[in-house]
Amino acid sequence: MVTRHDWSSVYVNGIAVHPSERTLDWTIAASYKLFGVADWSARLPIALCVLALAIIAFFFGRKLFVWNAAGLYAALIVLTWPGTFVATRDLTPVPLLCMASALIAFALWYLLAEKRFSGWRGIGISALACILMFLTAPWPAVIMPIAIAVACWVARGKQQPHSLAQWPLMAWAAAAYLFGDLLEAKQHNPLTWIGPVLPLALLIGGWLSNQEALAEPRKGRRLGYAIFAIGLLASSVLIFFAIEGTLGLSFFTSSVVFTSGSARIPLVVLASTLIAGVTGNLVYRLHHHPRIANCFLAGMLAGVTVAIQASFVIASPYKSSQILADAIRPELEATDIVAVDGTYPEASSFAFYLERPISLALPQGIDVPAGAEPPKNTVVVDQLWNGSARVYLWTTADRPFPVPGQSFVVAASGGKEILSNQPNSGGASF
Repeated sequence: MVTRHDWSSVYVNGIAVHPSERTLDWTIAASYKLFGVADWSARLPIALCVLALAIIAFFFGRKLFVWNAAGLYAALIVLTWPGTFVATRDLTPVPLLCMASALIAFALWYLLAEKRFSGWRGIGISALACILMFLTAPWPAVIMPIAIAVACWVARGKQQPHSLAQWPLMAWAAAAYLFGDLLEAKQHNPLTWIGPVLPLALLIGGWLSNQEALAEPRKGRRLGYAIFAIGLLASSVLIFFAIEGTLGLSFFTSSVVFTSGSARIPLVVLASTLIAGVTGNLVYRLHHHPRIANCFLAGMLAGVTVAIQASFVIASPYKSSQILADAIRPELEATDIVAVDGTYPEASSFAFYLERPISLALPQGIDVPAGAEPPKNTVVVDQLWNGSARVYLWTTADRPFPVPGQSFVVAASGGKEILSNQPNSGGASF
């Protein structure tokens, strides 16, 4: 979009494609335009969305439950919840959808429950909320504003609508999970990790603030002991697997199991985080400092996120092709041919870090008539492999692409490798 100065069409590898989410494309393109093309500028819009969710959680929680602590706890949960990190690590439109639903929920509560707009005005506001949600998400997402609006209409019937604040939040969380897990019908949908987080964070924040305000020492001690016991049990299991077991990671598209020593690091970090968090929580609850105890739990969630990030770093060669791109870059010439055995999304990071277009290798056995051109951005490896031009072929190590002549493995990482019809000479290493 930025290089073509065309914000109405999307091109991937030189081919016009249907945009998966135009709003996300526009925000990333705007970030590239302002700050340049880089990893951090691509992720900046998503990071700002998460920050906006935390700000909305603070003011929404304070309005729903009166206490400032309710908003503080809700914002902390949104920021430290590991699912927020997992769902936003990849560039998906989910944070934008969550921010839109949060703003709509805030507006519906304020206008329908607090201001008590009724009649045609209330119906018009509810319909407008559905239209706005439809503009930012697929049509099944309208179940979220409908569920929130119905719950707000129920709450407005009370003299004190804040006493029924949990109903719109539960309706919102249920609708978000239903949309993400059932209506979207996508395996490992990131929406199920973050969609219900904000309403649940508001519910938990309201409950924690009420517990803090009521200051019941006996209940606080019971809660502290229960959390401590659960944390010790979980950490014991993690330590056992760190010593004897393996580490399994499930991405949104695949699963990987590691047996190396480095795979134990995330388990040790996670166990240490749980022990520190539940111990600090218990100590401060016994000393009647519930707010500090709750902050220890928030810190524990942040530590869980660190452990997840460590796992992703260990698994990054299996998820990304950056190592392969860095390895062959010293060898590449402008006339060389770079092809991918598979689909473009499987090797999209390879093209990104090479900073050049790549071609798709046509399956073996497909014949292109003499003098005819193959489809755009595709190559016939059989016809080029024994020629004078150097060919780099991205393929998988367990099922490499069958080439018609001698081949050289010039780079390998994470179950993927780069085959070439010529050996290295320019200093590439891996």
